[in-house]
Amino acid sequence: MLTRAVIAILMLATPAFAQQAPVDAVARSAGADYLAAEKGVGLSIGIVRDGKVTSWHFGSIAKGGPAPTADTAYEIGSISKTITSLLLARAVIAGKASLDDDVRKYLDGSYPKLEFEGEPVRLLHLANMTSALPDNIPDLSALEPDPGRAKHARAMTAYTKAQFLEALRGVSPKGKPGADVAHSNAAAQLLVYALERIYGVPYETLLAREFERPLGVSAGVAATGYDSEGRETAVLPRKSFGYRYSTADMLRYAALQLDEKDPAVALSHKGTWFTLDRKTWVGLTWISTELPGGGRQLRYSGGTWGFASVMLLYPERRLGVVVLANNASDTAQGRLSDIAGRIADALAMPAR
Repeated sequence: MLTRAVIAILMLATPAFAQQAPVDAVARSAGADYLAAEKGVGLSIGIVRDGKVTSWHFGSIAKGGPAPTADTAYEIGSISKTITSLLLARAVIAGKASLDDDVRKYLDGSYPKLEFEGEPVRLLHLANMTSALPDNIPDLSALEPDPGRAKHARAMTAYTKAQFLEALRGVSPKGKPGADVAHSNAAAQLLVYALERIYGVPYETLLAREFERPLGVSAGVAATGYDSEGRETAVLPRKSFGYRYSTADMLRYAALQLDEKDPAVALSHKGTWFTLDRKTWVGLTWISTELPGGGRQLRYSGGTWGFASVMLLYPERRLGVVVLANNASDTAQGRLSDIAGRIADALAMPAR
């Protein structure tokens, strides 16, 4: 649940930043640049700093539609996995589970292949991207080509938890769990199912109880997603990380993640896998980097068939930046990360 400190932060009014003028210019320039470079449709940029929020919005929620607002709902893709990891951290803090638990503790039946050279896939490995499990279960590559992803959407909607778990019986890690970082939607889905067992409720019930209601999630009209060719895309099923939240929702979430007095937040930020120089690490989903001038940057991004998103956190600066777009391409997430970085740099400049 949210701490009183975070609730107090979220109830603050929204005065302008002391450095509003230069940041406003950077945001407006970055928004225009993105829409031109990506042939984008809509874009929202949001900032929370010391509990104070502001946002900028560009383009439209759909071709020929109205402009986005702070309440426009975007698919956030893999950023939703940081929420799953936070729920895992809360379970660990509450003594319901351990990060070192073999995931098979939370599965019925036998899964002898969920280990490599005696090392089992643990809850930690699912959350810090080191499970060595395949990226996707099921593999839907046979559905290509699929402009707009309508066939993919139907297949994913029809695919059940029971089918996933049955397919999992034939899956082995490609290497030793814990050794290397690699993206895996299958690992994230398995963590969802483990959390259902840990908490004893369906994940949708858990998400509503522990995240959406306490945070006051209230996204409005949903934006329409478009692929790199400008085609409207199918809606990604919610159970396949097709969660839709607004800029306002994500700024409240960023404020929550900036409160490291919350033990679960602190645990989810703690390094569990490090690069050789130990200047970059993975916590529970979050990727963190030690900044040259001191402090840290935590980041994660998401990409779906028709959306791209980025969240950057700077805990020592009490700053969070969220950028959401309703178009997808191979370069969209990188460009959104650049925008977020430009905004953070502008806020670090001395006031004029």
